[in-house]
Amino acid sequence: MDRQTIAEFEARYNLVLPEAYIRFLLLCDGKPEEYCKGFPDIALFTLAEIAEAREYMEMKTYCPEYVAIGDGGGGEVLIMPQERNTETLIVTHGGNLISRYIKPQYCKFFYDFFSGWVSCGCPAAEIDEMYGG
Repeated sequence: MDRQTIAEFEARYNLVLPEAYIRFLLLCDGKPEEYCKGFPDIALFTLAEIAEAREYMEMKTYCPEYVAIGDGGGGEVLIMPQERNTETLIVTHGGNLISRYIKPQYCKFFYDFFSGWVSCGCPAAEIDEMYGG
């Protein structure tokens, strides 16, 4: 996995991935599942899975300004704004994937979780903490 591959993906799907997620994909060499082994319900998406999720969750229609980067296995979806410099990871229920419902009263917001997690080498304990474990 390299930045050129990610740039081509973004151009092909007309997406902007947050730099924090790009750094994670580069760190894990495009295999994010390696970082969630201890948490079988949590899945962080590969580039191909991002494209698939965008399609089947109908995100282009209902919340085009966000990109799904994973799921929690219990109906939760991990999303981020389509902004290069965002640090915000949002956990919401799949039924809330409508722009007007992506607000703190309906979702959990982690304002610097992702880049901090990547800079620490993606410790599993931080994912556990995110889910209240």
